[in-house]
Amino acid sequence: MLYFRGFYKPYKCALTIAIVISMLLMLLPASSFAADPKGNEITKAEFIAKITDFFEWPHPDDYNDIWERAVSAKQFNDVQTSDKYGKQIEAAYEEGIISADEFGNFNPDNGITREEAAVIFAEAFKIPESSTPTDFQDDAEISENAKGSVYALVELGCMPGATANLFKPGDLIKTNEVDQIFRTLKNTVVAPVYALPRQHYEAPRRYVKLYCATPGATIYFTRDGSEPTTDSDVYTVKDRGHINEILSNNELPEKDVVYKAFAVKDGLISSEVQTFTWRLYRPVVDDFQLELFLEKTTTSPAVYQLYNDMESVRAMAWYIEGQDRGILFDALQTPAATKDLKEFIDKNIAQKPYDLIIGHAHPDHAVQAPNFVKDHNIYSNERGWSGLTRYLPNPEDQAKVINIDWGDTFDIGGSMLHVYALPGHASDNIILQDKANGLIFSSDIYGCTRAGSADNVGVLRDGMRADILLSFAQQAYSAYKQDGGRTDMLFTGHDEYPLADNNLLLFEAALQQVIDKGEEGCSPTLRGLNNPPYSRTTLIGDMWKDGTNWISLQLAGIMGDDTEYLTNNETANYNGPHGFKQYSVLSNIEIEGGELVGKTVAWRDPSSFTFAGESMTVEIALKNMFDPWSYEYTILVPEKNDSITIVPTTMSTQVKRIRLNGKQIRYRSSNEIAVSDGTVITIDIIAPDNATTSIYTFTVEKY
Repeated sequence: MLYFRGFYKPYKCALTIAIVISMLLMLLPASSFAADPKGNEITKAEFIAKITDFFEWPHPDDYNDIWERAVSAKQFNDVQTSDKYGKQIEAAYEEGIISADEFGNFNPDNGITREEAAVIFAEAFKIPESSTPTDFQDDAEISENAKGSVYALVELGCMPGATANLFKPGDLIKTNEVDQIFRTLKNTVVAPVYALPRQHYEAPRRYVKLYCATPGATIYFTRDGSEPTTDSDVYTVKDRGHINEILSNNELPEKDVVYKAFAVKDGLISSEVQTFTWRLYRPVVDDFQLELFLEKTTTSPAVYQLYNDMESVRAMAWYIEGQDRGILFDALQTPAATKDLKEFIDKNIAQKPYDLIIGHAHPDHAVQAPNFVKDHNIYSNERGWSGLTRYLPNPEDQAKVINIDWGDTFDIGGSMLHVYALPGHASDNIILQDKANGLIFSSDIYGCTRAGSADNVGVLRDGMRADILLSFAQQAYSAYKQDGGRTDMLFTGHDEYPLADNNLLLFEAALQQVIDKGEEGCSPTLRGLNNPPYSRTTLIGDMWKDGTNWISLQLAGIMGDDTEYLTNNETANYNGPHGFKQYSVLSNIEIEGGELVGKTVAWRDPSSFTFAGESMTVEIALKNMFDPWSYEYTILVPEKNDSITIVPTTMSTQVKRIRLNGKQIRYRSSNEIAVSDGTVITIDIIAPDNATTSIYTFTVEKY
């Protein structure tokens, strides 16, 4: 049942009003369409583009739904994605609004008849067909398959005739006619509710978004397949996020999730109820899968992707093999007793001896470790060893684990892998980089771009703060680039396809907007039901429009609360009102021609636990790092170097002034300085509040 909001009258009342208006319009001497110059017909491509853009139907390439990628989206023979309106046409096809002719063509440059336009308008707005004929003299000329749509639009008063007496169903519709019909429809009926991700593709889990193209409309919905009413739950992305639908262990291997929704706005006819069904499937037990991403050469490693569809979060592991050795980076979530990843790799991939490196000791990346402990070296950062005991409970097995941290290297033959650390998602998170080939293996820290998963990965765990993480991220990126290092391909723990350097920069930018804007740089969670409502995140881009070029990171606490997600120390409490404007500190300093002697930077108290039968205490810190709140440093410079280049980066991009040795410089500018033994370099900064200041001194020590 449709309702006319504001008056709460039955839909028939609204139709009666619309019919009266329509009849009055027909008494006029001529339609306003008659004034449109001949030859101003709209093409099919232009018409569909208007429809698609209004409803914001994303193209399959615009969002990273890996289950959609597994099924090729149909394309028309005469439309390419790269065409001017190619994406809009293919998106409309995905929504079921248009179809190909008998030859598989769309004929984008052809005109579109008035009755064809009526059918598409009615389908897009989900307007029920009518059986009431029009009063036009040529009513009999309307095609049988178009009558229901034409009658409905005429009945609503949304599509007048070409003249006062004639509908002219076979005439090509003109641009001004389309625009007028569109305006009338938008001012008469509420647009239907649409849903993402699309329903066509089976997946192990879904994060569901509902949306309506009518500004200010209220969406009412149900998740149990029952009919929604105005007493049902209200949906907004801000309040509900993307609602998680996932198979529980007692529901395996499959079920259907059914949503029903409609939208309401005062003064407009409510939308029809729409039904959305997502098919969830996850096998109880399945085999590992692999894909070769990079072939081995004499100077670059082979890279294989490994995963298992039986896993609830479907993590990725990466097997990297050079000329002499291989490395398995991460060990998935499949129970070690159920399937043996080592056996699978030995049989299908490995041609050389190999080691296991655990990127961080979360269950979805480490559960297979027991299958490797007997015959392979296992490397893991000691900051995560307490968690590793869940998978390696035997002290004898624990004793075989080798610590790994920033500065370590692995020569696998033809490729050197450098180790870095970037905590936050987990204190033990480590990263591998092949500098020469531009390959980075990061486990989870850089997030995930799966649109259907709404993966705003938590990055402020174990006491981490956003400003310290920003500093660490900038220092790690600087290290990646040292010695000509490249950052071409980023392999994460949950993206099925390698990302690009831009995703590393997005990570920094997402944290930077929090530092620069405080709470205004934050957003509510994308993960409905998984996280508490309004959980604090930082978001850049749109998962439904930007492909893999977006990011969402969960910070800490709830929007508007007093959670300290920024540093609170003797210098300042950056969490307080406008506290972010007090950042007068550096977050990073790059030095060419010399080496900074860093500090140990801790983000929480040391961790004490028992491992390999012994009690141990581990610092939750990174060593030899730049510390934003330490102000005196030494720079080691080779005797032969008469100058060094310094690139200072301030924590806030909004600082009022940066001076190097008394001379004002720009944010992240490159500055060459003549040096000798004992040279003292000063950097002073005035914060965005134009009051708080910091002064750093760097003393040169020749060697």
